[in-house]
Amino acid sequence: MKARFVVVIFLVAFIVMCINPSHTFDKFQFSKTDNAKLLFERNEESIRGNSSISLDITFDGWNVTIKGIQEIKLSLSSPATIPLLFENSSISKFDIEKIEVYGAKVSVEGFYDGRYGLLLLNVSPNKSRQKIRIFYTSHYQPLLDVYMRDIIEWHMKSTEDYFYLPPEAYMLIPKIDRGATINVESYPTNYTLAGILKLPNNKYKPLLPERGTFYANGGRFYILLGRWDIYKKNIVIDGKNVDVIALTDEGEWVVDELAKILKAYSSRLIPYPYNELIYIRLKGHRSETEGFGLYGGAAGTQFKSVIPHEVAHNWFGIYAELGVLDESFATYTSSFYNLTSEQLDYWEGICLSSRDWTPIVDINTVTRKHQTNLYQRGGFILRSLQFVVGDEIFFKGVRELLETCHARNCTQTEETLNLVKEIYENLTERNLDWFFKEWFYTAGYPNFTVSSLKITQNSGYYTLILNITEENGFAMPLEVRIVTLAENITKRIFVNGSSFLEVKTKERPIMIILDPNDWIANINGSSYRINWEKFTFEKIEKEELEINEVKVVVN
Repeated sequence: MKARFVVVIFLVAFIVMCINPSHTFDKFQFSKTDNAKLLFERNEESIRGNSSISLDITFDGWNVTIKGIQEIKLSLSSPATIPLLFENSSISKFDIEKIEVYGAKVSVEGFYDGRYGLLLLNVSPNKSRQKIRIFYTSHYQPLLDVYMRDIIEWHMKSTEDYFYLPPEAYMLIPKIDRGATINVESYPTNYTLAGILKLPNNKYKPLLPERGTFYANGGRFYILLGRWDIYKKNIVIDGKNVDVIALTDEGEWVVDELAKILKAYSSRLIPYPYNELIYIRLKGHRSETEGFGLYGGAAGTQFKSVIPHEVAHNWFGIYAELGVLDESFATYTSSFYNLTSEQLDYWEGICLSSRDWTPIVDINTVTRKHQTNLYQRGGFILRSLQFVVGDEIFFKGVRELLETCHARNCTQTEETLNLVKEIYENLTERNLDWFFKEWFYTAGYPNFTVSSLKITQNSGYYTLILNITEENGFAMPLEVRIVTLAENITKRIFVNGSSFLEVKTKERPIMIILDPNDWIANINGSSYRINWEKFTFEKIEKEELEINEVKVVVN
């Protein structure tokens, strides 16, 4: 449609950090305000329309320059105000070159608070369709950006090798309730283009462009650029094709390992619920082992120590939302992937090193204070629950929990723990209140010991009598392994304060191992501890116990 009425507004001066009240830019007058973002949020409801953005991005290793054209298409039948928010700070500067408005009359108000600017376009339509075109240049320094505009920015740090552009860096933010089409027409060579979209449920979804174009349907959209290689693999899970994609500089092996993880998790839980999984390697703000789960993906600083956990969030934090217990289930689930006895011992040592005595039932927010209890302790408790109820019933219960919490809200910790208990009590036809009370309603650990050991020999057999005690008020089943030169015998007993075990062996026992498969985090069970003075994780010398020439090991 040929526009008959065009209003062209030129901003002939650059908008700098400090704008005096009523300072005028050609036909614009910017008034000082205390909070431009608050004005933006208060300004009417979102208007139905479509937005498209064309970008040319350059990067010199320090500075990003973006030439942009932002187009908003409307179908207004009555006057409306279109708010446009932009950021102008020490690391992000917008030079708005001109604004064109078609199919309407327009007047403009401007506000600035020292960091954010706000343009209010008061649009009076004189055609059935209207179009606003904004021409601008943005200057942004990603490596210096320490603003945390959204929670995901706590997990991403820009470097020369991979950096992100928040929407404030490449566009003016309108209140338009339909999605935006973002076309990156050019960007630095040797970089790969990707994106992360914030969904209405506050989850984040990784996106790959289609010929340089992203279709961001609502929510904040982050443009990512990295010196990644792209590796792709298609696998079949439960009869469904799943595309596995890795954007990383770690090597092609990563996409193969991702495929193994999806198959391993799907075989025990429910089949992977999405059509693709995209892994993006990023730099973290806080540590070298940092990551986050994405809707149909995962992002993190490194694969081996981070991504198996983050992928598990696709089941427990996205398909089903388990609140803070998502972290416990993700930690447990990550143990399906290449868990060794040494890693299990290390995991137990982290649990036992915690200085947080908050029971999991009382935790409703993920914080650094509660991280060990939610992640490591919570995950190990689920391992212990598996031991108590058995593999078949345990995974049947997990599948029931996932389907139940896919259909209902399971974000309240105590309510969800009661649901988990109810599921397993129904499946086992047993009262499991004792297990949930001692593990989820306290923050301690059991202390299993052998208090006495007697051996007698009769008719070519040895009779071993053990008295096993627990000193911290826990009642738990316990595996006990009796080792001789000829055989290993594993028995299972229930210890509630004190229990006796009698075993006959062909040869004299030489070693007793409590909890040989490390199903339970036990006070004396791990060879690792955190040295809080040095803030290091160290291997310790465990005290050896020998009774009647039989070595006793607590695993």
